[in-house]
Amino acid sequence: MSYAELIQKEEGFDDNEMAEILDFIKLVKNKKKKDSNKIILGVLKNSKFYMSDDFDETPECFKEYM
Repeated sequence: MSYAELIQKEEGFDDNEMAEILDFIKLVKNKKKKDSNKIILGVLKNSKFYMSDDFDETPECFKEYM
């Protein structure tokens, strides 16, 4: 459906109905954005990571709590 067809169909709705239609359009757009932000598992598969030698040591700022 083209924008022109949407505009022609719009003429039969009152202001409250148009507000509801616009809310629905926003909902559909937000759903599309959420779908594009999904986490894809396995992206870093076969990647190499670096871990520092002092990884297990307690940082100085936390030693007073130990």
